Amino acid sequence: MPQEEVARPTRGGIPERLGSSKRKLALAALVAALATVAAAAWRVAAKPAAPAYDTIAIRRQTIAKTISATGKLQAVTTVQVGTQVSGTIAELYADFNTQVKKGQVIARLDPAQLQAQLAQANANYLSAQANAQGAQNAVLSADASVQAAEANFARAESAAADAQRTYDRNTQLVDAGVGARMTLESSEAALVQAQAQKQQAAAQVNQAKAQAQSARSQLAQANAQVQQTHAAVQLASVNLDHTIIKAPIDGVVVERNVDVGQTVAASLQAPTIFLIANDLTRMQVLAEIDEADVGQLSRDSRVSFTVDAYPNDVFRGRIAQVRLAPQMVQNVVTYTAVVEVDNPDLKLKPGMTANVTAIVAQREDVLAVPNAALRFRPESGGGQQAQRPVLAGHLTVWKVTDEGLVPVSVRTGLTDGIFSEIVSGDLSEGDRVAAASSNGAGRAGAQAPARSIFQTGRTGRR
Repeated sequence: MPQEEVARPTRGGIPERLGSSKRKLALAALVAALATVAAAAWRVAAKPAAPAYDTIAIRRQTIAKTISATGKLQAVTTVQVGTQVSGTIAELYADFNTQVKKGQVIARLDPAQLQAQLAQANANYLSAQANAQGAQNAVLSADASVQAAEANFARAESAAADAQRTYDRNTQLVDAGVGARMTLESSEAALVQAQAQKQQAAAQVNQAKAQAQSARSQLAQANAQVQQTHAAVQLASVNLDHTIIKAPIDGVVVERNVDVGQTVAASLQAPTIFLIANDLTRMQVLAEIDEADVGQLSRDSRVSFTVDAYPNDVFRGRIAQVRLAPQMVQNVVTYTAVVEVDNPDLKLKPGMTANVTAIVAQREDVLAVPNAALRFRPESGGGQQAQRPVLAGHLTVWKVTDEGLVPVSVRTGLTDGIFSEIVSGDLSEGDRVAAASSNGAGRAGAQAPARSIFQTGRTGRR
C-alpha cells in the first residue's frame, strides 16, 4: 500500500510545500496592500482643511459714535445756609430731607448776648443824643456872646469916633489961640481911653467868634456820635435778627451740619448750617471730558448715562455747557461738561456717580458691516488674518456666494467700534459676508464648517 504524503507545517499562513517562489509572491501582495492604505491615509491627512468663518448678513441700522466719561450728579441750584453771627444753636426746625419754603424759619441761635448788645447800643445812642443837645445849646450861647461882643464893639467904636472928633476940635481951637490947653489934654486922654476900649471890644468879638466856632465843632462831633451810636443800634438789631435763620429759597434740605447746643463762630468764615437744593426734579451731571474728546462735543448733544444704584436703567439728558476752565489731575487735562437731566421720579440723588455716554455723531438707516468682517482675511489653509485697523477709507470684505468667497471693495464712514457705515461698495441689504469665527475656529487646520452669527442656517464647506 503506497504511503500517504503528509503536509508540512505552514509558515506565515503559506504552506511550506508551495515553495519559495509562491511565498515571495504572497508577501509582495501584502506589502502592496499596506502601501495602498498608507497612501490613502496620507492623502486624507494632507488635504487642506476647509476654511471656517462666521457669516453675517448686511443690514440697515443706526450707527452712533460716542465718547465715554464719568461725572457726579448734583442739584442745579444748591445754597449753603450759614449764620452771620456767632452763638449757640438754640433750636433746629429742619432736618435732612425736609421740604422748606423761602422765608421759613429753620434754626435759631440763643439771642441773650445780642439782646444785651442791643440794649447797650441804645443807651449809647441816647447818651449821644443828650450830648448833641448840649452842644447845640452851647452853639446858641456862643452865638449870643458873639452878638453881645459885636454890639459892645459898635458902642466902643462910636465912642472912639466921638472922642476923635472932640480931640480934633480942641486941637483946632488951641491952634487958633482960643482954646484951653487943659481941655485939649483932657480930650486927648478921652480919645486914648476910647480907642483902648474899642480894641478891647474887638478882641472880645474875636474871642466870642472863636468860642462859637468851637461850639459848632463840638456840635458836629456830637451829631457824628449820634449817627455812630444810631448805626450801632441798627447793627445790633440786625445781628439780633440774624439769630433767626430762614430758608433763602424753596427746596429740600440735603445737609445739616450742626446740632442743638453747638457753638458756631462767624468771626472768620460763616459756618454752613444747612445745604438746600432748589429742585431735585431737575438735576445736572458734571462730567469730566478728556481733552482729546472735548472738541467733538457741542451744546445740546444727546447724552445717556447709568448709575450704580440702578444698573438696568438708562437715563438721558443733553449737554447745556462745556466749561472753558481746564481741570488737571496727575497731568491729565479734562474739561467739565454740564449735562441737564430730568428727574421726575426722584430716583437720582446728589453725589451719585454717573457713567456718561455722549453721542457725538449718528447715522440712521444706513448699511452696516461688522468690523470683524472688515478685519477678516482668508488664508490658503482656511484661516484668516485679523488685527487690521478699521479706518474711514477703502477696505475689502469677503462676500459669501455659492461659488465661494468673493472680495468686495467698500468705503466705510462712521463707526461705533463694532459696526461701520458702508458709504460705497457692491453690497446690498441681505448680502452675507465672512467674519472671523467667534468660537476660535478659523486658525490653520480648523475643521469646523462656516456658520452665521445672525442666522440659524449653516454654509457648506468651500
